[in-house]
Amino acid sequence: MERIALVSPHREFGKVALEVAQEMNIVLDYYNCDLDGIDKLLISMESSPPDVILSRGGLGILLKKKAKIPVSVVPVGILDILQCCSEAKEYDSHIGVTSFEKPLIGIEEIEKVLGVSITPIIFTTQKQLKEQIAFLSQETKCCIVGGGPSVKYAEEYGLPAVYLTSNPVTIKDALLQAQELAELHQEIKKQNSRLKAILDSIYDGVVAVDQYGKIELVNQSAEKIFSLTGRDWEGKFINDILPSSCLGEVLQDGMSQIGVIQKEGRVRIVTNRVPVRLKNELIGAVATFQEAERIARVEQKVRHSLLADHNFSARFYFSDIISVSKVMEEKKLLAQRFAGSDHTVLIYGESGTGKELFAQSIHHSSNRKKQPFVAVNCGALPASLLESELFGYEEGAFTGAKRKGRYGLFELAHQGTLFLDEIDSLSLEFQGRLLRVLQEGEFMRIGGERMIPVDVRIITATNSNPVTLLAEKRMREDLYYRLNVLYLELPPLRKRKEDIAPMIEQWLQKAKSPFLKGSLLKMQPWLENYSWPGNVRELHNILERVSLYLGDFAEKDHPPEKIFEMIAPQILVERDNQEVLQKEYQTDLKKNEQEWIERALVEEGTLEKAAKSLGVSRSTLWRKLKSFKNEQIVSKMTRFEDRES
Repeated sequence: MERIALVSPHREFGKVALEVAQEMNIVLDYYNCDLDGIDKLLISMESSPPDVILSRGGLGILLKKKAKIPVSVVPVGILDILQCCSEAKEYDSHIGVTSFEKPLIGIEEIEKVLGVSITPIIFTTQKQLKEQIAFLSQETKCCIVGGGPSVKYAEEYGLPAVYLTSNPVTIKDALLQAQELAELHQEIKKQNSRLKAILDSIYDGVVAVDQYGKIELVNQSAEKIFSLTGRDWEGKFINDILPSSCLGEVLQDGMSQIGVIQKEGRVRIVTNRVPVRLKNELIGAVATFQEAERIARVEQKVRHSLLADHNFSARFYFSDIISVSKVMEEKKLLAQRFAGSDHTVLIYGESGTGKELFAQSIHHSSNRKKQPFVAVNCGALPASLLESELFGYEEGAFTGAKRKGRYGLFELAHQGTLFLDEIDSLSLEFQGRLLRVLQEGEFMRIGGERMIPVDVRIITATNSNPVTLLAEKRMREDLYYRLNVLYLELPPLRKRKEDIAPMIEQWLQKAKSPFLKGSLLKMQPWLENYSWPGNVRELHNILERVSLYLGDFAEKDHPPEKIFEMIAPQILVERDNQEVLQKEYQTDLKKNEQEWIERALVEEGTLEKAAKSLGVSRSTLWRKLKSFKNEQIVSKMTRFEDRES
């Protein structure tokens, strides 16, 4: 049920209003109050406010200005004034009519009708009213017509007075209006309560002010951020409570302030401030507040959801790197130490030596292991496309750009690891931009206007010797030294052939085929003697071919030569070339030996002395001479033998 409060300084008006309300079956809460007691009255109502206030005259006008709830003011009609002035004429032809802030309408007509002189007494405070009535009492005698305070002061200074009554019909109309206002107020309260519940349920802090800067709303999140309670801000001006909100600036210039970072205590806040307009008229302003740390967490979740669509994660660990060689075990140990640091890593190695395998393993052993691992082959993309891939772009940045823009790989790798393979393929110009990102820890999207901070660990890889890249000016020196904080050089497979056997064994375990092991054991010596220009990647490829070629056939039907002829002829070619080279070497060596022995025999003159100069025994020299099967050498050997005897 609606609650209506009747506020009046004069009990006569209160009595009439209560009677009219009773006839209408309306219950009124009566409060006796004058102009000076308004503030105190409104404070007392805060704990249990009515739906509407009913009052009259200056008191009603002032209540309407100060109260937060609707006020229905009983109007003072021309007939009411005429009737009271007619009564006042019986006391004196000079009448003083009081009114709040401005004169009553129709005074001139009443003077003419009644033939009296009326002095308007206009006041804004009770003090002013009292002073003016006191003045009239000294200057001239008159009858005072007005409300309760006017009658009171008139009697105090010995002047006759007529209480300005209100017609019951007028009071009835005001009560009907009060009822409508009360119903409307209740509906508005319900809507406001619903709106407040909605605003209190969101994580962003919200503060709203009216066009004068008076706070209208503060949700629970804002109260928490700024350590406020309802009484701290209710009815207060924003500059007195939260000057850091800068909503006063928005009210002055009518301009929005978006994405402003401010500090409240130890907490960084991201603030958006916007003006509120109704039909192009500024009626207030609203500010939203978000904790920067929370925004960062949410942003990271968004990035991770995007990463999930692209599967930006590391799959390999150091345990996946199969090796028994000393050199490779040392490289693994060094890489594990690198994992404990956030410094950039430069990995050098031939194609297929496992650079990305090491990069993923370093990521998995680092404190960023739960964050994304993003890999990009710089050599596989043209420079224009690579820039948009790494840095992203804004909507409309170029023809064909996606609506709403696109995240770059730097953003997606935030707090994780970005692996840049074939870094040497980047143009010098692009290397300069990459260097700036690495140094500043921030970048700008293509077509963007703001810098985006990122926290990314960089691991790079190259197939070319970094020293050669610098000498050939294919890499900027400043970028090289920025990337080469931690350096890892991976050996080719030909320099760690002892790792081939355990690699084959691991592959056999995955293949789970009983027909492959025997064949691979026969093939293993061939594989170990191969130079492997494609390194581990080439080994895996050949093993896969072996599996497909043999299938489920018996091993005996497939000698190594036959298998290699079908799946890896390069192994046979290299072996044949090696045999030819070995024969040529042996021939050349034997020819040189003959020349050395002949020269020694001529220079020394005897077998004994020749053997000594060559650093071999006489019997060894003799055996080599016989193996030459050269008639000239044999004859010389006989002569030298005769000479010794």
